[in-house]
Amino acid sequence: MLLQDTLNQLFYSMTINELQLMNTKFQSLNITYNSLLYLDIISYTDKCTITFLAKSLHISKSAVTIKINEMVKQGLIIKEQSEDDKRVFYLKLNDNIATIYQKYDKALYKAIEIMDKTYSKQELETFCRIMSDIEKTYTKEIQNEK
Repeated sequence: MLLQDTLNQLFYSMTINELQLMNTKFQSLNITYNSLLYLDIISYTDKCTITFLAKSLHISKSAVTIKINEMVKQGLIIKEQSEDDKRVFYLKLNDNIATIYQKYDKALYKAIEIMDKTYSKQELETFCRIMSDIEKTYTKEIQNEK
């Protein structure tokens, strides 16, 4: 089960790194793991909205609104009004939080750089297809459990 062990190790390392991030760089902000997960989603979602979060997390818009307003008060995120639709507000990390995320992302970019130098284009395309298949199947199976 090399694949399973490898994926388990990757998820384990990612979880540990997230918790270390919370307990070091974000320690003075006194945020919860739940807040950290929201920051992750907002960080990696272009034009993230409360509606998107509510649908993605299968929770009410009012619950997301409460959480987002709390995080805005903490200075973790910023709401920016859409230029096209004044009823829509996009969520983004404040500049300090975004900088911390960029520093942590450097480790991922370094790994990608090493893979680009180590593996052929065909090997990387195969790897990407495999990872995509894992993600799609994982997501589908999780959705089927509900």
